[in-house]
Amino acid sequence: MNSRERLLAEHPHCAFCGGGTIASTIEHCPPRALFQYKQWPEGFEFPACEACNHGSRDQDALVAMLARMDPEEKSGNTDGRVPGLIKNVGNQFPNLARKMLPTATQARRKNREMGIIPGPGQLHQDVAPLLVPDEMNSAVATFAAKLAKAIYYREVGEIFPATGTLVLNWFTNAEIVTHGKYVLFDILKDVPGSAVPLRRGGKHLDEQFEYKLSITPERHVFIIQARFGVAFGLVLFGSINPDILEPFMEQLRAKYSHDGPFMVLQSAKHLSTA
Repeated sequence: MNSRERLLAEHPHCAFCGGGTIASTIEHCPPRALFQYKQWPEGFEFPACEACNHGSRDQDALVAMLARMDPEEKSGNTDGRVPGLIKNVGNQFPNLARKMLPTATQARRKNREMGIIPGPGQLHQDVAPLLVPDEMNSAVATFAAKLAKAIYYREVGEIFPATGTLVLNWFTNAEIVTHGKYVLFDILKDVPGSAVPLRRGGKHLDEQFEYKLSITPERHVFIIQARFGVAFGLVLFGSINPDILEPFMEQLRAKYSHDGPFMVLQSAKHLSTA
């Protein structure tokens, strides 16, 4: 019995469907393309059905490309695979590059808000942050829902239920330029939790992907704070009971007023995040 057969024998149900669906494939979450030199974290292979595994390929490629973006140091492309990722994403999302480029007016306004001053010979569009089109929001949302369920399964040993609630807030590195930090991370810094070391063959991978998990003793409510390279970060709020999560979200909305809406990824009832 090989490692794939062993994993599926020990974990026969899809970790992403909410329980009940037979797993027939192995899902790597985060996707392998996100990591350089084919070195993805050990222990991040999960049982998945065909629909869950293969239904998000395009979104996974987009998120992998986003996670590798590093306009300053180019550290996200030391393995030289970013051009191929960009080409792949361009084939699947033909208009994405155009949508990401701000107009001259948008660039001037954003640079003024963020205190960015073009250098000699540069236009505002040359230095302005890229826009986040709907396709990117959708891809990150799809990926984040799977990441929440993957980490929950890995840490708790149970499948996150289809009746559970997941809420996402994500933010690009433009927030660091504007505020000097990821604001939501700062708000949550005192919430107890554990950061799991991520390795492959003894090599630390935290510079590419790291997360902190905070979870209640009964394991009904959790928060995942994750960072991907220097490109973006996200916070996931999960609960197997939406009535537990709602009061916390009310408190959080009162503290957090920056860009980046709270997105309901899954809920058995209406959960307001406005």
